[in-house]
Amino acid sequence: MSLLRIRIFRHYACGLICTFLGAWLTAMTGSMLPLALGAAASVMSTAPLVRTIWSKKTARGDTR
Repeated sequence: MSLLRIRIFRHYACGLICTFLGAWLTAMTGSMLPLALGAAASVMSTAPLVRTIWSKKTARGDTR
């Protein structure tokens, strides 16, 4: 199964795309607001991914 078929990874990829679009818009407009908004979207989409990975590790007993 492809990683993009998993919903949580699609959300993460969308967050990364928002960061790249924000960087592009920053280069076009000169304003840092698009980059800040894209980075905020990326952080918000990363949190559920980290939570999912962490819960799977603790369920197996891995704490490293």
